[in-house]
Amino acid sequence: MQPRRQPGSALCFICGTQNPRGLGAVFFDDGERVWTELTASEDLQSWPSVLHGGIISSVLDETIGRVAFLHDRWVQTAKLEVRFTKPAPIGVRLRAEAKLDRNHRRLMEMSGTLINAESGELLASASGTFVPLPDAARNALAEQLGGDFAAWEEWLTTNRSLRSTS
Repeated sequence: MQPRRQPGSALCFICGTQNPRGLGAVFFDDGERVWTELTASEDLQSWPSVLHGGIISSVLDETIGRVAFLHDRWVQTAKLEVRFTKPAPIGVRLRAEAKLDRNHRRLMEMSGTLINAESGELLASASGTFVPLPDAARNALAEQLGGDFAAWEEWLTTNRSLRSTS
C-alpha cells in the first residue's frame, strides 16, 4: 500500500492544524504502521540541545495511538511505558514509528520507537495499553475534532473500505 496522510485535528498539541503552540506533526500510514517526522526547536528542550522527555513521550503516545485508526478503533491511553535510550537532539530530523502488537476486544497493545532519522540511531521506545472508546463516544468526539474533520470522515470511510476488501 502506498503511504497515505492521516488527517490532524484542530487543537491537538501534537497534530493540531490550528494550534499555534503545537508541533503540527503530520502522520502517515501504510495500513500497518504509522509514522511522523519532526525537527524540534530549542523551545522544546530540557537540557541544552536535548529534546524534553515529556515531548518525546507525547509524540510516541500520539503516534502509537494512531495505529488504532487502522483497525477502525479510537482509543485512550491506559498505560504508556517509555524507555529513553539516548538524548534526542534539538534541530535534527527525528522519526517516530508505531505498530500494533495485540488487538483484544477490550484493549489494544501497541509499541513505537523514536529514532534519529539522519543516523538511524534509536533514541527512545515505548509500549502501551490502549482502551477503545465506545462507538457513541467515538462519533461524538469525531464531530468535535475540528481541523481536518471532513478529511477524517473521508479517511475513515476509505480505511473501512480497504479493511473490508482485505
